[in-house]
Amino acid sequence: MAVGVLSVSAVVLTVFLVRSRRRAGSLSTELVSAHGVVERLELHHQKLLVETHYLAAVRIPALATRLAHPHVPVPGPRHADFAGTEIEAAHTAVLDQLTRMIFAERERVDEGAQSVMRGATTLIQASSRQIREAIVDMQNRYDLPELTADFLALDSLNERNLRRIQATGVLCGATSGLTHEVSHLGDVIAGARSRVLGFDRVQVSSELREPLAVVARAVEPLAMIVTELLANALQNSRADLEVQVVLRRSGRGANIIVNDAGVGMSPDERASAARMMSCQTPVLLTELGDPPMSGFATIGRLVREHGFSVSVDDPSPYGGVHAVVLIPVDLLTLLDEQEHPMSANAPLPPGSFSVSADTDVAAAGPGGVILPRRRRSQPSQRSPAPALTPVASATPEEARTRWGSVQSGTVSGRAAASDKR
Repeated sequence: MAVGVLSVSAVVLTVFLVRSRRRAGSLSTELVSAHGVVERLELHHQKLLVETHYLAAVRIPALATRLAHPHVPVPGPRHADFAGTEIEAAHTAVLDQLTRMIFAERERVDEGAQSVMRGATTLIQASSRQIREAIVDMQNRYDLPELTADFLALDSLNERNLRRIQATGVLCGATSGLTHEVSHLGDVIAGARSRVLGFDRVQVSSELREPLAVVARAVEPLAMIVTELLANALQNSRADLEVQVVLRRSGRGANIIVNDAGVGMSPDERASAARMMSCQTPVLLTELGDPPMSGFATIGRLVREHGFSVSVDDPSPYGGVHAVVLIPVDLLTLLDEQEHPMSANAPLPPGSFSVSADTDVAAAGPGGVILPRRRRSQPSQRSPAPALTPVASATPEEARTRWGSVQSGTVSGRAAASDKR
């Protein structure tokens, strides 16, 4: 009996031991597996920490640099395991949000700077006009031939200074500050030519066969655009080279073509100029360099506000820059040359033309736009300009004497007119 009980107990104990060993083996395997999972989680955690530190220390600074210098690349994830994962998507979202915040802050700061500059240029512009009036007053009051050339040089310097101030103000959102009457296109070009240093190198010719004029609201903006193009052409070409300007009618309005024989523009410069003049993206003051190159940015602001179109390409027929201004038909009209003659400085057209004020007709321009038009009358007897003969350069003393004679004649004429009154 006892032997049977012991035998059964031994069998039960054996079975229990076998099961316990199996369970212990299973638990050991599970513990080993769990330990591997923990190690993998710790490794992933370490990689994520390194990747986050890499984002803060390398990728974000590279992004900030790239926003100022587009050629600087922004590196991707440090660990290739994160490429295409939710971690990389989250980090990319951080970079995108930071980009938007930086651009918003830049625009806010730039708007504040433009506001300050706009107010400052308005005051300086008023002072420059007062200086102009003072110079004219001194020219009228003092009949001193030895000072005439100095007065003219001072007036020219003040005009160039006024042009730069005016352009800066317009770039910062100010108006041109000047109003004009409807003006012949040739007179607008002549006025723009007189504002630049080296104006004697600018040769203007006209292929217009009609007395085209610019409506009042567009006269000063157009003059500013042409002035900036002429200043750029003169600055980037040698002092003994001419700049050619041609006025031409086109199917969409009228063109002003400026060709220089300068050094031209690099592809990056052309792309930058096209971007500034297209007005598709805002131009920040900090993008204009030091000293600021604001000419094309000013043109872009005027183009956006008044509807002109300006293109700059390379090369011109003379190897330099080829610039074209398109004046749309809605900014053009016709003037009776007998009632409103062009100034002596305006370029002569290839043929004489005249219009009659009492025979108005309307002509449909491109796109159905109605352009005021006047019927031709008999050709006017405007004589062509006499051929110019080269003269020897005058000495400073001879130039002073000539300008003094002009000034004396002006004063005498005004005095005679005043006596008749």
